[in-house]
Amino acid sequence: MFRAEDIPLSLYIHLPWCDKKCPYCDFNSHLLRDQNQFEEYTGALISQLRGWSELFKNRKIKTVYFGGGTPNLFPIDLVETLFKEIHLAMDFEEDSEISFEVNPLNMHRNSSIEEYFFGLNHLGVNRISVGAQSFDDISLKKIGRTHSPAEIELFLMEVCKIFTNVNIDLMYGLPGQNQIKVRKDIDTLKTFNVTHTSYYQLTIEPGTMFYSNVPKLPSEDVIWDMYSLITNELARNGYSRYEVSAYSKDGMRCQHNMNYWEFGDYIGIGAGAHSKITKNNLMERRIVISNPVNYVEKVQSNNQFFKKTSHLPGAEVLFEYILNASRLTKGFEILDFENRTGLEFSNEQEKFCLASEKGLIDITLDKVIPTKLGLNFLNNLQEIFTPINSY
Repeated sequence: MFRAEDIPLSLYIHLPWCDKKCPYCDFNSHLLRDQNQFEEYTGALISQLRGWSELFKNRKIKTVYFGGGTPNLFPIDLVETLFKEIHLAMDFEEDSEISFEVNPLNMHRNSSIEEYFFGLNHLGVNRISVGAQSFDDISLKKIGRTHSPAEIELFLMEVCKIFTNVNIDLMYGLPGQNQIKVRKDIDTLKTFNVTHTSYYQLTIEPGTMFYSNVPKLPSEDVIWDMYSLITNELARNGYSRYEVSAYSKDGMRCQHNMNYWEFGDYIGIGAGAHSKITKNNLMERRIVISNPVNYVEKVQSNNQFFKKTSHLPGAEVLFEYILNASRLTKGFEILDFENRTGLEFSNEQEKFCLASEKGLIDITLDKVIPTKLGLNFLNNLQEIFTPINSY
């Protein structure tokens, strides 16, 4: 049995459009072709939210996250409409974290940067995540970003005037990048004194433009040196690494992402959004169709727009838990593992012991903690828990 009543619940809203598709991006994002798409899509989001109200009945929302795509392409009045519906549909925990992703310069055409962010702040958004990726002009051009370093910095100055909880996304291992450029990115990051940074290594994913036209990347040794520089410099400047790619000031971890990594529940609203809902006898997953035009059409015509599956406690649930929780530097408590998977830890010890023998985890009386080796070779750790009949 799962312990559904002990599992926190988050809400994710997917706003899928961008001005341009980045060549490395494998997210469910789409080129914006018609401004009228916003209003129809908002209507579909509201219909889905109302139709799924039974999923959050008698449960409070811990976090809300508006992701994309480029959410700040959405007109602020439609964002306000969504907020009103969210507050009508569900209750929030005290001091809920409400995050909104933004990209530099990708603002709705009728709003200034300042007006837009004041609008978000007024609606209750208390955390902003900025997709900078780099502060180096050549690096930005090589990964297809349309903004300049000066534009990013001006954008961030406006964000930081209004919000105190700000994340900056950065990347390393980019074409033509070296340690000097990475150090420059970190030095620029420090000037904004933001609370959080997500620092990702560029990977070439299937279905992306880079996958069919692979750029020349730095060598593995150079990438490792970049990674070492990043972890050391961020630690020196007060950022603690709490997840494979996430660093925060004290008390400023991203609570929404923590809920994913700790195998909490979440409801995904919008095209391509995923949901995980725990009930006492099973775990239910829902995946919404990914194309936003098809999503709107199916919602409007009351046709099925998502796929639903149910899982009993077993190998797939074990694998999914490890896939998430093994990313956290603090590891996980054995009691939480049992409550959120419905599994007895003692029945799964063979795989945990194998991971321990390989030096990938440490097992204490009440916790499992990934070692430095385990964090650096996460795929090797996660493979140990892959179901025999893996999907």
